[in-house]
Amino acid sequence: MLLCAISSAIADDSARPESFARALDSVGKLHVPGQRYENGYAKHYDESCSATLITDDNQSEASQLIISAWHCIEFYHDTSKPLTFETARGETRNANLIASGGSMYSDWALLRLDSPLNSPSVLLVPDNVDAGAGDLLMAGYPRSNTAETKILETAYNCRVTGTDGPDARSDCVLQKGASGGGVFSIAVGSGGKTLQYLGVISRGDGESQSIYVPLKRFHSRIAAYLQSTRRP
Repeated sequence: MLLCAISSAIADDSARPESFARALDSVGKLHVPGQRYENGYAKHYDESCSATLITDDNQSEASQLIISAWHCIEFYHDTSKPLTFETARGETRNANLIASGGSMYSDWALLRLDSPLNSPSVLLVPDNVDAGAGDLLMAGYPRSNTAETKILETAYNCRVTGTDGPDARSDCVLQKGASGGGVFSIAVGSGGKTLQYLGVISRGDGESQSIYVPLKRFHSRIAAYLQSTRRP
């Protein structure tokens, strides 16, 4: 049975506005068949990361694009084995890498699914989002998950605490495997609380901080792909 367990602050219906549902549903698990060479021999392993289904069209109910972290696919060499994206509902799609930052300095990756999935997060124009203001929510899948149970881990009501080079440092705490997951700003408006996509989880220590790559750092690199998938 596939489960999606969320932190108590979010799982409580009174604390989880309906507008949060789409953003949280957009975060899935990315399975990467990795390959490293040790002592001249290829070593195969499964890299467990996270990714977020995205669109820049607020009228769109589905998308084929996901954002993850570059380091999640760094050792993906055997293209005969597909990358797969899995949602909390148990839906799976194969994925192909179409753009990336290319290093830990620009730790993001854009992938295209082989067919659309519902409930993407809507990206806002980065200039209209203040990455240093307001509460944050981060969501990703820790490696401690089993094949039978998928648990969406969240860090809720945390904040940006500084910078790490061009990236943002926060006091959100998530475990390994959450890399590639979504970072959202909790915004309060006339319609209540909403989640606005801010960027992609890159790294952290699992104890006191998580660092993410802000959307504004790579939005211009993915804009053309987003536009090509908009409805006519």
